[in-house]
Amino acid sequence: MRRTTMIILTGPLIMLVAGLGFAIGAVVTLDLGSFRRMGPGAFPLLVGGILALLALIGVFQSLRAPLDTEKADPIAVLGVFAGVSAFAFLTPLLGVLPATAVAVFATGSAIPNFRWPLRLALAGAVALGVWLIFVQGLGMPFVPIRWP
Repeated sequence: MRRTTMIILTGPLIMLVAGLGFAIGAVVTLDLGSFRRMGPGAFPLLVGGILALLALIGVFQSLRAPLDTEKADPIAVLGVFAGVSAFAFLTPLLGVLPATAVAVFATGSAIPNFRWPLRLALAGAVALGVWLIFVQGLGMPFVPIRWP
């Protein structure tokens, strides 16, 4: 197998292993429940199965008609790394909403020609969405904003 084919298959194969890992882990360690009353393992099994299925489709498509590989954009890699790092470090310090806004703002720097006002609006909208869905709607025990 050529080196470029292995590079192209790396992403889908990682997704396949992760999906199978979640699905098998859910079956082995968690109660699946029944169709009427799903247990805690039903959702990880479903998500892992869907991820594995999509990964298999990606593997077959890459083998059938591989796409051209492009070099990584260092600004995009740094932007995504900054967003994930900001969320991880700021959530315990400031709460989930400011951390989400900063993470989205930082990750938006990876998109060329994405202007500052739109990036600010997107960061605010995603933070509002996180608050509405996870804090208000689902009642997740997140600290929305941590005051010093």
